[in-house]
Amino acid sequence: MKQALLLILLVSLAEVTLSQPSDFIVLKKHNNRTLKTYYPGAFISAVTHNGFTINGYIKEIRHDSIIIQQQERQLKATDFGTTLDTMAYTIGLDYREIKKFQFTRQYTWGRKKGFAQVTLPALMKVGGLGFIFLELVNTAYRKESVSANNKVVPLTIAAGVAATGFAITYFQNRADKAGGKYKVVYVKNSP
Repeated sequence: MKQALLLILLVSLAEVTLSQPSDFIVLKKHNNRTLKTYYPGAFISAVTHNGFTINGYIKEIRHDSIIIQQQERQLKATDFGTTLDTMAYTIGLDYREIKKFQFTRQYTWGRKKGFAQVTLPALMKVGGLGFIFLELVNTAYRKESVSANNKVVPLTIAAGVAATGFAITYFQNRADKAGGKYKVVYVKNSP
């Protein structure tokens, strides 16, 4: 009995000591403060350079690659109504292929949330450009001059609103990219 317990203890000890530690990825500010650490079992939400959205759990990180398991749930039609179907797939990619890590609270499952981050810039762009377009069409229809009846001031204000919407979108997207506000550090633990 003692020999069996000793054998089990030695096998489990050998398994622990010979197992490889996993690599991990750290997002750091430029002053070397850690923003987020990704390791096996952690949830990752990101966008690659070709526009592919990643939302899943990290299975493994090794040799500069991240292996991620994603799940997709859909309602499928059956003869008796609908059922919830889950599809899970595993993908692997190089960590340098990720353009934007979505790690802050402003993201919910890979998408920005809130009126100020999503809706307001879009409304400013559409409203400003729409006003300019309609005002120019109406001016051409009435065969009036653009400078008549002090039309330059509202057109300038509308152009400023549209430009502000484009600027908000540009600065939000620029700040979220790797290399913008943060750098990606690959920490190698495996021999």
